[in-house]
Amino acid sequence: MLAGVGGALGIGTVALLGLLSGAPLLIAPMGSTCMMLFGAPQAPFAQPRNVLGGHLICTVVGLVAVSMLGAAPWAIGVAVGFAMAVMGLTRSFHPPAGGDTVLVMLVQPSWLFLFAPVLLGCVVLLGIALLFHNAHTRGSYPVLEGGPEPHRVVAPGG
Repeated sequence: MLAGVGGALGIGTVALLGLLSGAPLLIAPMGSTCMMLFGAPQAPFAQPRNVLGGHLICTVVGLVAVSMLGAAPWAIGVAVGFAMAVMGLTRSFHPPAGGDTVLVMLVQPSWLFLFAPVLLGCVVLLGIALLFHNAHTRGSYPVLEGGPEPHRVVAPGG
């Protein structure tokens, strides 16, 4: 129940800020990120490094790939695979961010997409997660390396 309240606050705030600013801040992958941030905040994939790094990496890979390869189905597959590899190499694996790569390849936005909605949306969601989790259990989010559950991300197969 508490996760649902957090999720509603997170996505609702991002949507409201987007409406008030006139800048779209809400994209579908943020919904999955919200599920992780509020439903499984202790999971490695829900830690700030992974959320922010994963979304930024996947968006940049999508932007570069669509400009170099176009948006053919094979190019989308190559881009998602490459984004997964880079997230694994940088220890910033965040599964919902894979949707950013697909979205960018299909919509073909400008480079400003990296900042709004991706960067701003992530920062707002992470800020709300930090406030929300620590309001009811001080020091509960994020999980720091060496804490009760070490922050260790291993890409699938790695």
